[in-house]
Amino acid sequence: MSKIRILPDVVANRIAAGEVVERPASIVKECLENALDADARQIDIAVERGGKEAIRIRDDGEGMTRDDALLAFERHATSKIRSADDLRTIQTFGFRGEALAAISSVTRVTLTTKLHGATCGTEVVIEGGKVRHVRDAAAPGGTEIVLRDLFFNLPARRKFLKADATEAFHVTNLVTHYALANPARGFRLEHNGRQVLAVTATTDLRARAYQLFGAGLLDSLAPVEFVQDEVSVRGFASRPHIQRASREGQYLFVNGRFVRDKLIGRALSDAYRNVLPSGVFPAAMLFVDVPPDAVDVNVHPQKTEVRFRAPQRVLESVVAAVRKALGVAPRFAPFPTLPPVSRPSRTDAFASPAAAPRPSDVQTALRALAPAQPAGEKSPPIADGGGERQPPPFFAAPAPAPSVASPPPTAEAETPAESSPVEMEAEAAQRLSAILDGRTRARCAGAARRAPAQAERVAGARRADLRILGQIHDSYIVATDADGLLLIDQHVAHERILFEQRARALLAREVATQMLLTPLVADLSPAQATAFDAIAGELEAAGFRATRLAGRTVAIHGVPADLAVEDAQNLLAELLDTLSAEHQAVSRERFLRELAAGLACRAAIKINLRLTPEKMSWLVDELFKCEQPTNCPHGRPVILRFDMSMIERGFKRI
Repeated sequence: MSKIRILPDVVANRIAAGEVVERPASIVKECLENALDADARQIDIAVERGGKEAIRIRDDGEGMTRDDALLAFERHATSKIRSADDLRTIQTFGFRGEALAAISSVTRVTLTTKLHGATCGTEVVIEGGKVRHVRDAAAPGGTEIVLRDLFFNLPARRKFLKADATEAFHVTNLVTHYALANPARGFRLEHNGRQVLAVTATTDLRARAYQLFGAGLLDSLAPVEFVQDEVSVRGFASRPHIQRASREGQYLFVNGRFVRDKLIGRALSDAYRNVLPSGVFPAAMLFVDVPPDAVDVNVHPQKTEVRFRAPQRVLESVVAAVRKALGVAPRFAPFPTLPPVSRPSRTDAFASPAAAPRPSDVQTALRALAPAQPAGEKSPPIADGGGERQPPPFFAAPAPAPSVASPPPTAEAETPAESSPVEMEAEAAQRLSAILDGRTRARCAGAARRAPAQAERVAGARRADLRILGQIHDSYIVATDADGLLLIDQHVAHERILFEQRARALLAREVATQMLLTPLVADLSPAQATAFDAIAGELEAAGFRATRLAGRTVAIHGVPADLAVEDAQNLLAELLDTLSAEHQAVSRERFLRELAAGLACRAAIKINLRLTPEKMSWLVDELFKCEQPTNCPHGRPVILRFDMSMIERGFKRI
C-alpha cells in the first residue's frame, strides 16, 4: 500500500490558512487587496473584538457573477493571471488564488456581491470550508464579505491570538498603510461600533498624510522625490530630531504594495548613518516604483516580501533619495522642555475617577503602542467618533505653527473634543500666533517682537540675521536670530565640519599617509581579523599601511596624516569591531564614512575650550555650509532651538 496520498481539500485549506491567516489583520489585508483590485472607490471595514468575533468589508467595486462568487472560494482560482508569463509582470495585489479558500476554512463566511447594472446579486454562505447555501440576494453594486468566529474549528489556533486591543491595533495599522498608499480611494474603519479612521478620496500623498497624521507631522518630514535608472523613490522622510525606538513608523511600499522589505529598511538606515545615533530609527513614508518585471512578488505567502532583480541599484537609489531630501532646508531640534504643570480646577479636584470617560479597547492599544514623544509634547487625542484625524500618531513629531504649504482641513475634519482650560488656552494662543504671523505687527508694550517664520537655512550660506552672543561654560556657543535663541555644541559642530571634509577627501582618494619609524603591532580577534581581510584594500586607500604577520597579528606602518599616532590603533580596532558586528558586506563608501567619522571625532575641538569671537564666527559659518548641519556623524544634535513662542510662554506673555 502506498504511503503517499493526496490530502483532502479541507485539510489542504487549513494548512494554507496557517500560512495566510496569522491574525485578523491578515484577513483584512487579503479582502482589502481584493477590493482595491476590483477598482473600489470606497471601502468600509468594521471589526468586532479586534476581528476575532466578526469582520465586515464592504466595497463599491466591480462585483461578481454567481459563478465567479462560487469559484472565488476554490483553491488556486484567480482572475489576476492566465499563464506563467503573467507572474513576471504582476501589477495587481492578489494573484495566488488561495487566500479566500484558506480563510473560509477557518471562519464562517457570508459573501454578498452584485455586478453594477445587474438585476440581482448573489449570497454565498460557507462554514469551515463547506458551502451551506447559494441564493439570489438584493444588494448594491460591489461586494460585501462578512467573516465570523475566526478559528472556530481550530481552538488551539484561537488561543494564540492576542488581546482584542492588540489585534485592533494591527488592523488599524494595516488600514492606515493602505489608505496612505491609495489617496484616490476613501476608507472607513470601525471597531466595536466606534469609528477609528475615516478619510475621503483626495488628490495626492501630501493631502492623504494630512488627513491621517495632521499638519504638525508634515512640517517635521522632508519630501522625497528621486528618479534614477528606472527606480523612482518618492514620499517623506523624518528630520533627524524625530527618532523612534523601532521601525514601526516606517511605511514602505513597492509598486504600491505594502511590504516589510529588509533591503529598503537597510537602505533607510544607511541614509541616516552619521545623522542618527545607533539604536534609534527614522520615520518614513517611502514609495519605491520599479518596472513590474524588475521585482518578484511571489516569494512570500502573505506577499509582504519582495525580491529585486537589481537590489544594489534599489538600495543606492533609496540612500541617495533620502540623503538629498535631508540636505534641503534642514530643521534644528527644538529645545527639550518640561510639560507645564496645570493646577486642577475645583471641579476636577473633587471629580470621581470613575466619572472619567473610559477609553475603548482599541484606543487603549493605540495609545500603548504609539511611539513615545519627547518631553513637553502632548499626543493628539484619539477621537471616539467621526473625523479624519483619528489614527494613532505613528510619527512622534513636535506640533509647529500651521504652515501655508500644508493642505487646508477638509469639511469632514473632526470637531475638537472638549479640552481642559490649559489646552484651550494653548490652542487659542496657537491660533492667535498663526493669525499674527501672517502680517507685520508693531511692537506692543510688554511683548517681544516676532518675525514671520523663515526657512532654517539657505543651503551653503549662513543666515544673515544670525548673531553670535558668546559661550556657556566654554562649551556651547550662544547665538540668536529672528526666530529665537540657538545653542550650538562646539565639539559636535566642528566634528560635523571635519566629517564632511574628510569624507569627501577619502571618497576622492585624496589622503596623505604618515609613515611610522616604528610600526605599531596589534593583535586582532577572529572577527576583527576577518573584517580586516575584507577591507584591507580600502584601508590602504584611506591612508593606512598595514600588513598581516603570523596568525592574527597586524603591523601598522603608516596612518592618515591628520591622525595622531596614539589614536591609530584604537581607531582601527573600533572600525573593525563596528564592521564585524553587522554581519554584512560593507561597501567602500560605507567604510570610508565610518573612518571619516572616527577621524573627525578625534580631531574636533573639545568642550571646556574657550574660543575667540573670530573662531566662533568661523565655526558657525563653516557649519552652515555643511550638507547636514543638524547632527554630528554619530547622531547627536548640533544645534538646539529655543524659539520665541517658548520664550514668551515662559514669561507668561502669551
